[in-house]
Amino acid sequence: MTTNMFGTAGIRRVFQNYSESDVMFTPHMSLDVGLALGTYLGGVGTIVIGKDIRMSALPIEHSLIAGCVSAGCKVVTLGIVTTPTLAISLRYLRADAGVMITASHNTPEYIGLKLWNPSGLGFTPEQEEEIERIYTDKCFINTRWDEIGKITHVNDINDTHILDITKRIKFDGCKLNVIVDPGNGSSCEIVPKLLGTYDVNVTTLNAQMDGRFPGRYSEPSEKNLKKISQFLKISDQKDIGIALDGDADRVIFLDESGEIIDPIRLLALLAKDYIEKNKSKIKKEDLKVVTPINSSSLLEDILTPLGCQIIRTEVGDIKVACALKENGGFLGGENSGTYIWPRYHYGPDSIVTIATILQMLCDTEKTLGELLKDIPEYPFYRKAIKLKQDIPFTEEVNKKIIEEMTLTFDYLGKKLINVNRMDGCRFDYEDGWILIRRSGTSPYLRISGESTKSMEKSVEIVKICERKMQKLDLI
Repeated sequence: MTTNMFGTAGIRRVFQNYSESDVMFTPHMSLDVGLALGTYLGGVGTIVIGKDIRMSALPIEHSLIAGCVSAGCKVVTLGIVTTPTLAISLRYLRADAGVMITASHNTPEYIGLKLWNPSGLGFTPEQEEEIERIYTDKCFINTRWDEIGKITHVNDINDTHILDITKRIKFDGCKLNVIVDPGNGSSCEIVPKLLGTYDVNVTTLNAQMDGRFPGRYSEPSEKNLKKISQFLKISDQKDIGIALDGDADRVIFLDESGEIIDPIRLLALLAKDYIEKNKSKIKKEDLKVVTPINSSSLLEDILTPLGCQIIRTEVGDIKVACALKENGGFLGGENSGTYIWPRYHYGPDSIVTIATILQMLCDTEKTLGELLKDIPEYPFYRKAIKLKQDIPFTEEVNKKIIEEMTLTFDYLGKKLINVNRMDGCRFDYEDGWILIRRSGTSPYLRISGESTKSMEKSVEIVKICERKMQKLDLI
């Protein structure tokens, strides 16, 4: 069974207060998801609910709570929190499930729900399928009037999250100057508070919570981070920049010269540093890093010589987390800027990642740019293009893509080595690779490419690919 409701990161759609179809996301849908989740849990147990700063989060929250308590479950509300904070809270609150009301990095009109297990692992595809089955069939649990669940609220969960980090990651601040851009999102409070705990000198941009995202759009992409980049370029201090998306499951770092750091280069640095510091402690079976099929091959080149196995998955932090739990491993990450630390929990945690990077800077007394000198920059290029129609990529669509691109590689005189259908269509050729896939969170075609020759070659192959997708009338 393939779900239509859930994408690579939960449910995510444009908000509408009322709709006859499931194309938009409405409070009524949220009510039924709450009933479905409560039914899935058998009408017992505790569900923790957090939300980001989006304008539509409030009606979605109230309808979700109504569904959960109507099914007999207890609800603990956290208010506005980051997704990592919601994920880690389940262990402390001894909850049976969690729901984060968020659309992550999407534009302001979007809203959605992401469901969580007590381990901090997002609901697996199998769990999502069961929730969708209950939702679609409307086979909700019957609850008597005196079996309705109760609601409580927790105010200090940010402090719990910070304490969980600071008791494990220790450094004294070492006169670090950090510029933080939370993007008007839900990390506006917790990140500056964490850095204050470490006695770090903090400057903030876009640090007022606002679901309209007046400072910049939520996604911490290159075009949305021009202001913080310019700030770092003109600074006479050795600063580091940190930018997050609306719910802080993603984090992007900028070095002291204002250059945006490729998240996979940073993943390689984090893994290399961890291996070198814990050589005698890591079991061989846990010497693994998990990353999706669309991230750079530099991970194999840097980490394999250190005895580290790279496990590839479909795109999405849940896929990465599931592979970590199934295969073992000490770290997972995506090129979107999500990092998963299984020794904390199985959700992406930007807050842990921030503390880890700053600890490295203090311990080595080096800048981020200096630390990355041993990690090569591979010419990787990606592009997102709006689909002509919001359609699923069926076997038939993928077959057309493969046929068109096989002819293209033959015309270009490039030897096609392998076609991987794990997620979309990845074509490995003699001096690089290219991946074509539909986004799991919005109606976009995503094309990623990496050439061993140059960035110009990476851009060229992506643009050729784009023209071929136009020929197929997809974009």
